[in-house]
Amino acid sequence: MTERKSNTEAGAGAGVLTERPGLNPPGPLHRRLEVFVGKWGLEGWQHEGLIGPAARVSGIESYEWLTGGLFLVHRLEGRLGDAEMACIEIIGHDPASDTCVLRTFYNDGNHNEWRMRERDNVWMLTGEWPLEDRLLKVRCTTAFADAGRIRSSKWEHSSDGAQWQTFWDVSATRFE
Repeated sequence: MTERKSNTEAGAGAGVLTERPGLNPPGPLHRRLEVFVGKWGLEGWQHEGLIGPAARVSGIESYEWLTGGLFLVHRLEGRLGDAEMACIEIIGHDPASDTCVLRTFYNDGNHNEWRMRERDNVWMLTGEWPLEDRLLKVRCTTAFADAGRIRSSKWEHSSDGAQWQTFWDVSATRFE
């Protein structure tokens, strides 16, 4: 059983719970996630299709470790065409499957859970996205270049899991 102590008891901000240091140390997957940490400028394109009309994608992303190094916090603020887009995401580790679990909350009130794994320095995110009366399978393939300074992602959807259609091509450059 993990003992929890509020930051108020520890002399910090009210209501925030933290784990005692030394328990549940970060593992190898946490170290591999380090490639995401930093501030990124995002640019790209949404292709016309089921997800929406053709539109420019732009934004600022940040990835930072929650104190303790067990969860990565991802924030995105940007634009999809003329519309604002934003999300906050918590990325953790599922030891049973040795994958990352991502819980994402969007500025339009939607939320989702994704899975992500890394193989040969390529990250694959998978999940489903509700669209009208059905669920689309979604995957995103992310690769890093230029010593981890550039990140390229291709987002695809499928109705059957066999035929995939690209709906986003984006790249991000680390500036911090």
